[in-house]
Amino acid sequence: MRANSERDLRIDFFRGLALIVIFIDHVPKNPIAAWTLHNFAFCDAAEVFVLISGISTYLAYGSRLERQGFGACAHAVGRRWGTIYGAHLLMLAGLWGVATLVSRHFWAIDYVDLMRLQWFHESPRQAVLSAMTLSYLPKFLDILPLYLVLLAAAPLILALVKRDWRIALGLSALIYVGAWLGGINLAEGKDHQGWYLNPLTWQLLYTMGIVWAHLAKTAGQSMPWNWRCVALASALVFFGALSGEFGPWFVPVTSHPWLFLWPFEKTFLAPLRILNVMALFYLVAYFVRPQAWLLRSSMAAPLLNCGRHSLPVYAVGVVLSCLGLIAVTETADAPLIHAMVNLVGIPALILLAMALESRRTARSQPVPVAAPNPMLSAHRIAAR
Repeated sequence: MRANSERDLRIDFFRGLALIVIFIDHVPKNPIAAWTLHNFAFCDAAEVFVLISGISTYLAYGSRLERQGFGACAHAVGRRWGTIYGAHLLMLAGLWGVATLVSRHFWAIDYVDLMRLQWFHESPRQAVLSAMTLSYLPKFLDILPLYLVLLAAAPLILALVKRDWRIALGLSALIYVGAWLGGINLAEGKDHQGWYLNPLTWQLLYTMGIVWAHLAKTAGQSMPWNWRCVALASALVFFGALSGEFGPWFVPVTSHPWLFLWPFEKTFLAPLRILNVMALFYLVAYFVRPQAWLLRSSMAAPLLNCGRHSLPVYAVGVVLSCLGLIAVTETADAPLIHAMVNLVGIPALILLAMALESRRTARSQPVPVAAPNPMLSAHRIAAR
């Protein structure tokens, strides 16, 4: 990502694309999911979202840290954190309501149990407390809580990066190595009710996004933009595509501390997943300009809008994924229902983003000031 004074449209575009892909991948046996990233790479839309989140965090709060100091930066991050936390709780309540209501009228499967929401019925007080402390996450609720933890650490990461990005990246790498070397997962829950994405390892990808944005701003001319790096990144992407197409290339190791050797291990974020997403990111940053004509075209507008309004689009997408799961389960994976889920869900997310963008644009427009009436002005002067 080269430094640019204009808004980098690549961030909004690929974040919006990642959100649409997350919705597609969450619907079980979705035929479109056969063409999403995880089939052609070691990584998937979750890595793309976290990496872009790191870049966006730097762009949103890095300059505030420089101008107003650590306290103002932490305050701004805290306000955003509260908004996202509230959205997470609303999503959780929405999923619980949908699963409970549907389970009373449909009997193909117990959706409360499928969505890992049974604890709310068995021990509601304990479940609510655990949910509010982010130690209990039902199905589909993985990415946003991870982002909450990463965002909470953002002021400190930004401060370290501003002081010396090498120290910040080295410390992040040490935490990553220590987590998989000791098999440590602070997010691990009871009976699979905890987190699926380990924040101790995923923080490395988030920090790499922050560091990349920092270097693009402060040392853009020294960034490694050359054909050797392009060739290496292309080889990594090609290797990931072959692995996705023809199956695993490595023998899985299921015991710690060598779990990280399994390239498709997602909870601890295997190194090949990081290398794959960084290679993809490098190629996009190299070949696609921040203000590329295609990104400014009407064809890209739907995804740009989704990326600009990522929180509501993601939240609604999760609820729609739940409804899609119910629909395909009740109809025994009927192809027509799969088509309807995609034909309704994806346009719904795009229309939501379009409406939010229209409202934002309308609010940003200055209120027109009526021109003075010369006759009225002359009358007031005569009256004096």
